[in-house]
Amino acid sequence: MQLKQLPLVILLCFSAIGMALAQHNPLATEYYQAGESALLQKDYKKALRRFQQAVELQPELMAAERGIGLCYEMLKEYPAALTHYLKIVETAPKFSRALYYQIGEIYFKLGLYNKAIAYFDQFRRMQLMEDISFTVNGEKERVLEDQFLEKLEGNIRACQISMDTSKFNQNVRIANLGSGINSRSDDYFPFLSNNQELLFFTRRRNVETDENLFFSTSQNGYWHEARPVNNLLNSDFNEGMSTLVRNGRHMYFTACNRPGVRGPCDIWEADLDKEEIKRVAALQGNPNTDQWESQAAISCDGSTLFFASNRPGGQGGTDIWTSHKLPGGDWSNPINLGAQINTPLDEEAPFISNDGTALYFSSTGHLGIGDQDIFVSFKDQHGNWTTPMNLGPKINTPHRELGFYLSADGKTGYFASDRPGGWGGMDIYRVELYEELYSQPITYTEFQVRNSRTGEPIATRVAFGDDRQPVQTDSSGRFFLCLPANSNIRIIMDAPEFHPFNSEFPIPEWDNRQFYALELLLLPIHIAYIPEEKAAPPDTIAAPPRIRTLQRYQVTVYFQFDSDELELNELEKLQDFAANIPGKEIQHVDINGFADDIGEDGYNLKLSEKRAKKIALFLMQKGFPVNRIAMKGNGELHDGQPKSQNRRVELKITTLE
Repeated sequence: MQLKQLPLVILLCFSAIGMALAQHNPLATEYYQAGESALLQKDYKKALRRFQQAVELQPELMAAERGIGLCYEMLKEYPAALTHYLKIVETAPKFSRALYYQIGEIYFKLGLYNKAIAYFDQFRRMQLMEDISFTVNGEKERVLEDQFLEKLEGNIRACQISMDTSKFNQNVRIANLGSGINSRSDDYFPFLSNNQELLFFTRRRNVETDENLFFSTSQNGYWHEARPVNNLLNSDFNEGMSTLVRNGRHMYFTACNRPGVRGPCDIWEADLDKEEIKRVAALQGNPNTDQWESQAAISCDGSTLFFASNRPGGQGGTDIWTSHKLPGGDWSNPINLGAQINTPLDEEAPFISNDGTALYFSSTGHLGIGDQDIFVSFKDQHGNWTTPMNLGPKINTPHRELGFYLSADGKTGYFASDRPGGWGGMDIYRVELYEELYSQPITYTEFQVRNSRTGEPIATRVAFGDDRQPVQTDSSGRFFLCLPANSNIRIIMDAPEFHPFNSEFPIPEWDNRQFYALELLLLPIHIAYIPEEKAAPPDTIAAPPRIRTLQRYQVTVYFQFDSDELELNELEKLQDFAANIPGKEIQHVDINGFADDIGEDGYNLKLSEKRAKKIALFLMQKGFPVNRIAMKGNGELHDGQPKSQNRRVELKITTLE
């Protein structure tokens, strides 16, 4: 329920009831009407006093009792509100059918999910009764009930999900980031660099001033006093919610009212060189319109954008939309995430996890604990978003929570709240998430393509051995991928004047404070080695240039049935083989694992991958350069040999000598 809209709707029902029941006590009627007036003015404490005075004079005046409960609800004193609501249904069970729904919501806010479901169910069963059975039975109450019925099934699901996940909340630790970040002003929309030592956020000093982007740096866990970002981003108008692509070189932020903005606010972008902000411009393509677009979140690899907008075609209020980057660099026509995520009220401040399967956002429309709560929805196996889950009463409070961000390692969350105990206004907090909310481990991998002879970067097209779209390296030969940890990636390149490149690389689990760096060396077709020229001694003939050639070494290692462990004799063979390589200039290491045809194909494929990875780890421990190692599991082998010969790994090493 959107509490800000509640008083007027309920009071439309109060008036007739209050007047009818208060006719025998004029002073009670006067106090009741004064309570209504104060409630409409949102002076909840004054309204509370007047309703209490009315009840003291006329205890059976249920409308005033309901007014007391509503005042406590608006003051976020939920246990007191519940006491008065329950008193009504116990004293006059048919006073109001809508009240049963309200009690369900209060129980949800208090974390009593079973009781919440019980009252939601009772509200639903009461729909079978005639409206005239209830004291409040007019058109106004019916309109209110229809609003509740639209949300009923979603609220029951939210309670069921909360029951399943409430055990995760027990040991959640939350901490205020301190006075270096937080001020007496509103501080919100946090976003951290990968190493978690640079924090961007939005600050608004008061309602008379504009929003600006600020930043702070951390040292030994201490955040230095925040400063405004340079004037390329900040202006005399509003700027807010910045988000960086995980490669650290591109930023998106909200710009409002400045020249070049189409609507009240648009999504803009900026290029970064380390901490220096370069080009700043409006986002190209279709996300921006003459409506309000704001609060962009970007997927790990920079290909998918999520943002909030009140543009036509949504569910109502502000909705979350998504757009995909097109091959030319523009953005596609945005798609609304639909009624599963968006409601007739406001959804905003999206954040997408590294693995792209968890969407965090703030909402006033889903069943919540306070003014605005943070929710998460997970993408199922069919690519659909699940029913949003409230993050629970440790993160969400009866106050406002906004702008969730998840750290690069996927384990620590940051968000803003105006809960008591802060420095003033909205403050930024850190929360150590429960493990069940961790995203799948993703490794930020930066590749650089170089000439193996000169070390010069190569600008080329890079393809992959999966459904991933090809990419183009930048001028320094770099490209960036977000890859599942403990997986493999096949890199395919066919650059002019270089030998074709087709290799598979293991991707380890990484903390992502720094990129996992892989250097891809392309071998020139012509590899003549010409030593530095020196003056030839008199009466001598200069030696011809030495031609270096590629040499290949290979060994086959065998495994026992259904095992990826090295037998002692095979380990000794591998050690002897590896001992002959040091000192040689390694160009490439190819590792291919195999299995016999006993068992299921999928199992044998995984077993062959484990065997290949075992050899790769052995070589890495021996000091072989990880960026030269490519490995692949090939599954079952059918070559006519005995099955024992198919349980093997073929290791090939290419050197330049």
